[in-house]
Amino acid sequence: MHKYDASQGLANESAEALRRVLDPVDPSTFFTEIFEEGPHLIARDEPDRYADLVSVEVLDHFIASNVLFSGMIDATRAEPRVSRDQFVMGNDQIDRSALLRLYQDKATIIAPHLHSYHKPLGDFVRALEPVFSASVQTNIYLTPPGAKGFRTHYDNHDVFVLQVKGAKTWRLYDEPVGKPFRGEGFEPDKHDIGDPTEEFVLKAGDAVYVPRGLMHDAESHPEEASLHITLGLVTKTWADVVLEAVSKAALETEGLRRALPPGYANRDFDRGPAREQFREFVAALAEKAELDEPLDIIAEDYLKSRTPDMAGIVTYASEVIADDQRYEADPNALYRLIEDEKEFAVVTRGGASEFLNEKRAAFDRAMSGAAFTRGDLPDIEADAATDFIRRLLSRGLVRPA
Repeated sequence: MHKYDASQGLANESAEALRRVLDPVDPSTFFTEIFEEGPHLIARDEPDRYADLVSVEVLDHFIASNVLFSGMIDATRAEPRVSRDQFVMGNDQIDRSALLRLYQDKATIIAPHLHSYHKPLGDFVRALEPVFSASVQTNIYLTPPGAKGFRTHYDNHDVFVLQVKGAKTWRLYDEPVGKPFRGEGFEPDKHDIGDPTEEFVLKAGDAVYVPRGLMHDAESHPEEASLHITLGLVTKTWADVVLEAVSKAALETEGLRRALPPGYANRDFDRGPAREQFREFVAALAEKAELDEPLDIIAEDYLKSRTPDMAGIVTYASEVIADDQRYEADPNALYRLIEDEKEFAVVTRGGASEFLNEKRAAFDRAMSGAAFTRGDLPDIEADAATDFIRRLLSRGLVRPA
């Protein structure tokens, strides 16, 4: 399988976020030798490395200061197991007192997707997503001293575990199913766990990469609570592209849209002719299938689903755009251009914006990386430039300099 080095040509913020995760591992080495191949421990003597991203105090404030509903906070414990009705009330609201009682009784508190509420984590995630072209999700785990949150299991997505506070002993086991699909969860009665293949202590400032499908478990040390960030990479696979390619080919191949042979479900159905027909279809698909359009569809869907940094957007929207107000492109802005003879569309987080081609030079200037004012945009009048800047602001593509 060809290896792709995704560390080249990254914006400064993305390169820095990747370094925070990987240093001292060289990013090129990670992508060509480690990614999807096996686990990798990155031990450091930097206990405060991730302290600015989240803390026990941040988690405490989030729990104490918000009306929490199921999905915003969770709890888990390897033994005895925790059920939702132990801390979720009938109106789907979190019972904070019950949650804290569970924590006192060795249950781990989980804050799923805390990056949606806590800007330092959100900025970190937005910087990492262009590296992988994946949805990067965070789960924050606060495990009390001497506790184990999960039984041995595997995840169906790759993860980076960033230890923020305390320490955990990790045990890694075999990889029973290779690369599981997104919906292919761990079945404890189906897989033989066996003995650990590797055991190590993850201390504050350390990180570990665990590819999907690798069984593992972890336990906090008895003298201190453990706080860590799990970065989950929800990736698209080659199977997704192949399925899109088949769908496109089916639109162009009438035979694929015909009904299956009458009686195909009967026990005495002769499948010989059907096998021959199937081989002909597969051969035709192999001739017609192409990468670009299916990959474009997946890439555009991915970009539209991302969440831009909208901090200050209401303020920007209400301000008069003065002649001397300077703006700059968001270096983490994700977008693609779709062009024809008359117009171009900017596909970005949240949707697409269409512009006439006469604004293309203005768009290129705005996204060049150099700060600009309304008057710096070429081939566009002042009123049109004001509307143009506002549309770029609303998509999170530019921001005041």
